[in-house]
Amino acid sequence: MKKRWICSVLAALLLASCASGTSTAEGGSDNAGNSGTAGQSSVGEAGGEEEAETEPETEPETEDPATIFDLEVKDQGGKNVGILGTNWYNIASNWTSPELKVTELTGEAMNDAVYNRNQNVESKYNVKLVATDGGAYLDSAIQAEIVAGTNAYDIAFPRISEMNNIAQDGGAYDMNKIDSLDLSKVWWSQFARESLTVHDSILFISGDMNFMDKWTAVCMFFNKNVAASYNITASELYDLVDEGKWTIDKFSEYTNAVTNDSDGNGTLDQNDTWGCTANVQYLGNFLHGWDDPYTKVVDGELVFNLNNEFTYGAIDRIISVMNNNVIFAGSWDVAEPVFTAGRALFFIEVTQKLANFRTLEYDFGVLPLVKYDEAQADYRTTCATLAQMICVPKTAADKEFAGYMLQAMGYESSLTIAPAYIENALESKFARDERTADQLGYIFRGMTYDIGYQNAMGGLSGMVDTMISTRENTASSKFASATKALNKALEKLNAAYVNAE
Repeated sequence: MKKRWICSVLAALLLASCASGTSTAEGGSDNAGNSGTAGQSSVGEAGGEEEAETEPETEPETEDPATIFDLEVKDQGGKNVGILGTNWYNIASNWTSPELKVTELTGEAMNDAVYNRNQNVESKYNVKLVATDGGAYLDSAIQAEIVAGTNAYDIAFPRISEMNNIAQDGGAYDMNKIDSLDLSKVWWSQFARESLTVHDSILFISGDMNFMDKWTAVCMFFNKNVAASYNITASELYDLVDEGKWTIDKFSEYTNAVTNDSDGNGTLDQNDTWGCTANVQYLGNFLHGWDDPYTKVVDGELVFNLNNEFTYGAIDRIISVMNNNVIFAGSWDVAEPVFTAGRALFFIEVTQKLANFRTLEYDFGVLPLVKYDEAQADYRTTCATLAQMICVPKTAADKEFAGYMLQAMGYESSLTIAPAYIENALESKFARDERTADQLGYIFRGMTYDIGYQNAMGGLSGMVDTMISTRENTASSKFASATKALNKALEKLNAAYVNAE
């Protein structure tokens, strides 16, 4: 069986396996979360009392509490679960996000997984999931609900870029105060829980219920044909990742070897061969790859993180490596064709491109973003602002009911959506080799969430992008001048979390 390192998905697959292959008589847990008692054979039954005495004593195995579904399944009497979602699921493109509203089985892995999740929840708990289209953005819809006081929604799925607005408007309830909701369970992202808990309050979460954050995780693609022409093998690249040696220095080494004026006109342009191509907006995500987010939580307080010597040096390193080795532009329609035409070794984009690239005639692979150096413990990344998060609106009439249904939906998602996303939608449908799953594991396991980046605080993303595109590192002056305004904005945001209900 392939190695799986995919955030909560690993445990989710184990849960699914246990649910389907372990009876409660063997000490497992059934789908209702009822643990059985392990059966024991009588002493001497298979070899006599003397043999039994020589058996070494072993400690009974105990399950990780985070993997156990221990929510009591209760009939809710046909009650509606009001869910406010965006209209992304109405867009006929690969950006479609049918995380909530699926009306029929179609044979598509993700569609059917959501459908089955919904059916399982409705039948097991005797509820009706009622999803309402709130438009492309939900902050105004949630605010309108506060004013109207109709208590129509138990759960909301706003975009990640709306978190700060909703928090400051008092639109989201502190999920740490909901006893029926245990966010330590593996079907919730522990990275999201860690990076989005401010002053002991958590207003937004992600997990196996969501997949747009995985779909928009920033990563690297590589062209196997271009690699082979420079005596670089896919196994070589995958091994570097496995060994923890996939660093910015190795990336620089490869890109230096590949970039050349292949059309011979004396100018490096989009008609030449490049070590890497990228939309400039994703080059700044090297900072996330190096565990250097725009804002971070320190001792419970959300603080501005970029005004420091490490960041100054990191931006210098990015500019140095990218200079003359990476072709990038402010639009995907310039950068992406260089890769799809077979004129670039690497392409920095989001995992969604796995779907777009399934028609490519040449083979490609996927890798996590590079580490800063080998001393860095893990590969890290973040997601684009198109991702959706989960919150409980402050206006939810019964917060415990909302938390109860979230826990139920999260668990059922771990048995349906998470395996479908990894095994079917990515591995078998889009992947070009057997090691893709491992690479996705590194990417998803290292997913972080950055309130400053994903909510465009203080124009930080634009500052970083401009420095990289102009190849001029003005970080010390830019960030120093931005600090006062950012600290003021963060003070207001921190207060919203302190005062969260």
